[in-house]
Amino acid sequence: MKLIDKYNRLHNYLRLSVTDRCNLNCVYCNPVSFEKEMVPYSNFLTNREIIRLVSIFVKKFEFNKVRLTGGEPFARKNIIELIEELTILKNEYQFELSVTTNGLLINGNFKNLKGHGLDRINFSLDSLNPKRYELITGKNQLHNVLDAIVDAENAGFSNIKINTVIIKNVNDDEIDDFIDYSNKTGRNIRFIEYMPFSNNGYDKVGFISSQELMTKISQYYELIPNNKNEESVAMDYRIKDSKALISFISPISDHFCGLCNRLRITAEGKLKLCLFSPNKTELELKDMLRNDYSDERIAESIIKALVEKDYAHPNIEELIKLKNNNIISVGG
Repeated sequence: MKLIDKYNRLHNYLRLSVTDRCNLNCVYCNPVSFEKEMVPYSNFLTNREIIRLVSIFVKKFEFNKVRLTGGEPFARKNIIELIEELTILKNEYQFELSVTTNGLLINGNFKNLKGHGLDRINFSLDSLNPKRYELITGKNQLHNVLDAIVDAENAGFSNIKINTVIIKNVNDDEIDDFIDYSNKTGRNIRFIEYMPFSNNGYDKVGFISSQELMTKISQYYELIPNNKNEESVAMDYRIKDSKALISFISPISDHFCGLCNRLRITAEGKLKLCLFSPNKTELELKDMLRNDYSDERIAESIIKALVEKDYAHPNIEELIKLKNNNIISVGG
């Protein structure tokens, strides 16, 4: 059966956080202060539990996309084994398996990942300036990220996307640099709005809307709409007389809630209906698994939980007050 909510939105995309650990300390996601709040490994879903949950979504609800997130997915100790096991499931039920990563822990294993059946990789990259990259992430690793992206392409990964969170007066002066990088490499740069989450020290002063970015860019470049995927949350453009491909993702200023097709599972096994959904609407899937619920009973619980999904998340003023989620736990 297909999973459709009361607003007639078809859900077919699962975003699965496999860990809240990360090797970076990005200012908008994983500040150093969060390290003491990390949960014990025993609280995480096991590989076996993850496989069982994914099988419910792809088998019973016909989901066709599964993305592994974190934290940093490759900070999970048995991530390669998990990908191998998911690939066996993928070969039977034909879903796309992808991952979002900072690229620093893969250690030249891109060919193996491709061979194991991983379909796509998105990279997080918020600066092309070494000193600023270190300022944002806490690590002097920009050169290694750029090398990892090249390695991924050489291993056969195509349509690589670069996720870039733009924060005013932090990295918004690098827009031209990212466009130039996209023009030289043909890689898709996706500018993402800065979002309020628990512990990320969110300051509205740092927010810059996608529309404001587009207006700035349009002063110097001609943007040509390039949307090809109706399910995509990004507004895609190419730049005239250039190889540059840029996208804008606007979860705050121009939310795409009406087209939402995704559900999220945290590393601790909680189903989240929305990136910003309140904790009271979470469904404790891990507890069900560890109390021997049948697949049918878990599926029924997911259907009931979906009734609580709102049409849209609150406005930014309410989100700033709410701040009920750690993005490193939810998975973005």
